[in-house]
Amino acid sequence: MPTNHEPDRNIEDLTDTEIHDAILYLEPDPTSAREMGEDDREDNGVVICVCLYIALLGCFAFVWLYS
Repeated sequence: MPTNHEPDRNIEDLTDTEIHDAILYLEPDPTSAREMGEDDREDNGVVICVCLYIALLGCFAFVWLYS
């Protein structure tokens, strides 16, 4: 088994097409990763808004009880 794990090719010798193909090989569908990230941010926003709404209602209840 060879112990040298370095590639035999120089990266400067790669063409743009070969680099693009290598990126697509490593990440076959980059748009799905972006879409999933946006969904996560939207879900976090909903959770934050619900928590703030509950905290606001709690503050109103506290003021109402002690007034």
